[in-house]
Amino acid sequence: VTEVSIWTTSVRRSTVAMAVLLATSVGAQAQQVIGIRVGQFRVPVEDRGRDVLRTNSDFLAFDISELNGTTFGGDWMLAFGQYAEAGIGLEFYQNTVSTSYREWFNDGSEIELDLTLRTVSVPLTARFFPTGRDAGIQPYFGGGLAIHFWRYTESGELLDFSDFVFTNVPALLSGEFIDQGVTFGPLVFGGIRIPLGLVHLGGELRYRLNTESQLSGPVFAATTLDIGGMSLLATVQFKIP
Repeated sequence: VTEVSIWTTSVRRSTVAMAVLLATSVGAQAQQVIGIRVGQFRVPVEDRGRDVLRTNSDFLAFDISELNGTTFGGDWMLAFGQYAEAGIGLEFYQNTVSTSYREWFNDGSEIELDLTLRTVSVPLTARFFPTGRDAGIQPYFGGGLAIHFWRYTESGELLDFSDFVFTNVPALLSGEFIDQGVTFGPLVFGGIRIPLGLVHLGGELRYRLNTESQLSGPVFAATTLDIGGMSLLATVQFKIP
């Protein structure tokens, strides 16, 4: 049993317990809101630290923004009066960038590889409605804590510089090199929704904060992975009376 699987089991049990607690704490008369959302996850282009993605961009032919990709998810929320909702959600993102080394070649041919980042997140959030949950136009803001199950992969041909100082030539490795883990981080968001009966249509801006994980793969160019970023989302929510 790996450390990651132990963390995963523990987090799953905690998440289920949180969901049960939310359901039982407000009673059967609390209004439920089921939401789905889809949009684009954007990896920050600014240099927030020398994690593996930004370090790789120094010598691989790709731009950080190429990792921007589709994200989708949903949530189950419970109403607390006319001005607040709280609950649990699930989000998914994955994208792959094909790249090659800028200055190194293998017998005149490019050394090509794929970088893949995947996250499955479980956000525990609360949102607040300044004009109330029954207004004709409902702006809201909120935040919470997200549990991120992440997986980072470099596949293809990689150069290993660990012995470069002695040999003056990096070792050429072929295969799939994977690291994965669980991390926690805060998130904030704001949005607006418009009720059409029991259906609400809207949009949301969501941001992950300070979401850095430790990498253990010996062939990676850095020891950390920053999975923070911003999501631009279209939302559909259904009120259950």
